[in-house]
Amino acid sequence: MHTDAAFTPGERYDRDHASDGESRYGAYLRRTLAADGKPTSNPLEFAAAAWRTARPPVMSPGYVTAHPDVSATEASWDYDGRLSIRAEVITEVPRELARSLRGSWSGWGQYRPAAGAVLRFWIPIPADVLPEPVYTATAAPDTTAAKHAVDSVCTRLNAALSDVFAHLARKEVA
Repeated sequence: MHTDAAFTPGERYDRDHASDGESRYGAYLRRTLAADGKPTSNPLEFAAAAWRTARPPVMSPGYVTAHPDVSATEASWDYDGRLSIRAEVITEVPRELARSLRGSWSGWGQYRPAAGAVLRFWIPIPADVLPEPVYTATAAPDTTAAKHAVDSVCTRLNAALSDVFAHLARKEVA
């Protein structure tokens, strides 16, 4: 279901479609992080892994759904070891360029080239907004802690991108 938020966790869908009877996301999380190796005590690494699991291509549909104009996300690290989420947002081709692309490049159509524009945003995720990693007695990631990490990332991304989506909705892109 689409909301005005850029990213929304799907708690109801997660619970209703859980193969383990509890959480579809939790089942994916255990399988994905178990393949990654040992648990981490770093909240940033834990949140990055939780985020990667919550989004396609790991989960499809993802535990976190994105606004229809979000084409991709990726957890990445800068040179100083800081976590950021790269979000790519589809927008209209800038007017100056659109004028020169008229004709065969304008809009989608059958058997002709099309042009679009993508804005890339890198949103830093500070450790102090994230929960501490939690694991079960069998070293599996705790689903509640991972969901809390994902919720914290969504909150940060939604706050950073809210003005962007408000402007795009009003078609105020220059």
